[in-house]
Order: sequence, then structure tokens, then C-alpha cells
Amino acid sequence: MADEENSPLVGYFSLQHFRFHLEASKPLRMPAYNKGNVIRGGFGSAFRRIVCHANCREPETCELRHVCPYTAVFHPFVPEGSEKISRNRDIPRPFVIKPPLETKESYVPGERLSFDVVLIGKIRDYLPYFIVTFKELGHVGLGRDRTPVDLVGVESLGVKKDAAPVYGRETNLVQPPREALSWESIIHSNVHKNGLDSVQRITLRFLTPTMLKVDGTVAQRPSFGTILRRLRDRINALAYFYCGKGLEIDFKGLGDEADKICTVQASVRWVQSGRYSRRRQVNHDLSGFIGEITFAGELAPFLPYLKLGEYVHVGKNAVFGNGWYEIVETS
Repeated sequence: MADEENSPLVGYFSLQHFRFHLEASKPLRMPAYNKGNVIRGGFGSAFRRIVCHANCREPETCELRHVCPYTAVFHPFVPEGSEKISRNRDIPRPFVIKPPLETKESYVPGERLSFDVVLIGKIRDYLPYFIVTFKELGHVGLGRDRTPVDLVGVESLGVKKDAAPVYGRETNLVQPPREALSWESIIHSNVHKNGLDSVQRITLRFLTPTMLKVDGTVAQRPSFGTILRRLRDRINALAYFYCGKGLEIDFKGLGDEADKICTVQASVRWVQSGRYSRRRQVNHDLSGFIGEITFAGELAPFLPYLKLGEYVHVGKNAVFGNGWYEIVETS
């Protein structure tokens, strides 16, 4: 299954990986942690301000929701004919923010704040809205102090993180991004020297708070089976709603095999975090575990999912940057 021809999403799953560079126009204050919350909050408010008409109260009931870019990006709804997984009424958003991991809290004028955005499948067509919205932040402001920031550049990243320019402040022009990253190109990036099938041990480093639940209970030190099931279901939903086709696999069988993978070592801690939505007047729990977990066993069938998960994250609140992990070691 680790081979390209046997991978379940070959030929139709794709994503695009971008890096955005903002520059502070005045002294900018940001939290030491959870910067994704601030970026996502400012981005969402500015996006709605740009595209939504004045009479729109709630995206879910807006009469233009079927053609509205804000609804497509922030409040996607289950389309007709999607009975297969229609129980997932709150389907995953089609983008992921990878926030700055630096812990600095102050940025002087002219200093850059950089972060990544991943767009899934057909949502890549909305890239111009993302660029215009982050330009709008120059007027709306970012953070608690609503500090003006300038969008100075956007780059398209390849599987080796090589960058190609998409937008530059100097020219104020948007260039077509490079080709989307395919499932197969992601699978075969940074392959272990003896091939995927030889991997018997893997270490995952969780960079941002990751919340996973088992039967409604939060798993503060999750097993491999728990991680894989949540990742499998997330990838399936993203593929189904944004790439035109879901996974065609034995879901239960994959989960049962994942339960056979053992935990060798876990060095994780729980991080308490949250945010308040002024528009909806509700609190969002952004807590989760961070740290490293090492697993051992027959890992080959799961590597395609794990490698894709480095881009799409796992667990709740990926649009705020949560659930971001990286594969730091295989053997």
C-alpha cells in the first residue's frame, strides 16, 4: 500500500502550499504561542468584510451561500447527493494555517511575520481571495491592537520546500502558482533510504496543540490507532468534499491494523489554550498536547497517510494551526 500504484488517492487528491510574508508597519504585539489563532481571526474578519454584502447576518442562511466565497472557505455545507458521509454536518474547512513557531512577542516596524497556508483541491481557485484579504489586513490591522501590517510577498512551495514567487509588493502582481502537489509526489518526498516498505519505527513531533478524542473523551497521550483513525477520517472528508472522491479502502481493517502498532516512547505535555469569537459569542477550546511520540511496527501501510498529514494536520482546529506535526525520524 505504500507503493504509489496502491495508494488510495493517486490521481485526484491535490493541495497547494503557500508561504505568506507580512511586515509590521508599526510595533506589533503577538502572543508567544498560538499565533495561528490571531492570524485566523484577523483573516476571517477581513475576508467577510470584503466579500459579504451588508444584509448578510449568518452565512448558513444567506441566500447567496451557494456562490459565496466566504461560505466556501469558512462555512462549507454538505452538498446534495453527499449521503455517503452526510453525517459530518460540520465538514472540515478546506484550508490549513501553519503558524509561526517562534515564541517572540514583539515585532518592530519592518520586521516580517511569516506563516504557511495549505489549500485543498478545488479551493486553490480561491487563492486571489486569500491574497486580497491579507492585503486588507493592512487597513483592518492584526492582533488585539489592530496593528497595520503589509503583505510583502507570497510564495508557492514544492515538496522540498523550494519557493517560487506568486505575489510581490513591489509589482503588486499575482503570478500563477506552480502545479498542485499530488498525493504521489508527497508520498515519495524525503523517502527513507531503504524505501517506504522498510520503515519499522517512526517519531512524530507535534508542533502545535493537538486534540484527539476517543468516544468523546480527550486522549492526552494517544495511541497510534487513535492518531491514524482521526487522520484517515480527515483525509477522507477533505478528499470527498474538495477533490471529488473519498477514500476507497477498508476503513475498519486499516484501523485494526493501526492498533497493532506499539508506542515505544512518548514525551508530550498538555497545553491549555482558547479563543473567544465576538461574532458568535462563544469560546473555542484550542488546547491539546505537544511533544514527540515514537511508534514501532509494520508502518508501511500508514506512511502515505502520515506524510499527507504533515500538510493537512490531524484533530480539531486545523484552521487555527492546531494538529501540526512532522515526521522527524524513520528507521
